[in-house]
Amino acid sequence: MIRHLARIALIAFFAIPAISAAQAPWRQIYKDSDVTVLFDTASVVAQPNGVYTTITSWDYARPRVLENKKQYNRLVERVYVRCSPVRVKRVRSTVYGANNTLVRDEGEVDTRDQAHMVWDKPKSGTAAHKAFDSICGIVTKKAPAKATTTKKTTSR
Repeated sequence: MIRHLARIALIAFFAIPAISAAQAPWRQIYKDSDVTVLFDTASVVAQPNGVYTTITSWDYARPRVLENKKQYNRLVERVYVRCSPVRVKRVRSTVYGANNTLVRDEGEVDTRDQAHMVWDKPKSGTAAHKAFDSICGIVTKKAPAKATTTKKTTSR
């Protein structure tokens, strides 16, 4: 019996720190009295042109109302983000109500239309501005460093 408990204690000693050290894919990047913004770090896709495909979840403290009068508490959106300077294109939005019930799924904006969409600048001081600044800080740290070559010049 003691040997069995010692084995369990030893497994717990090594397993629990390893589990807690792993980063959860959804990371809180902004919170105020009105909204909590989560960022899915596992789904980030870096495109060759410096644009990142991201997924965020905006959980509101008080229900919001759509134009059709339906209420929602959560907005999940796929957004293309450019980081220098911060600009966004929202390409998919889904809203959920109480108990995570689907209220409306806008679907993905057609790729032909995405090319003509304007890059929006999040308004300074807003939750969106702070959240996307935070996202840029995270994804640019994660991005692999690009090899740079410098050409040596010699003076004669």
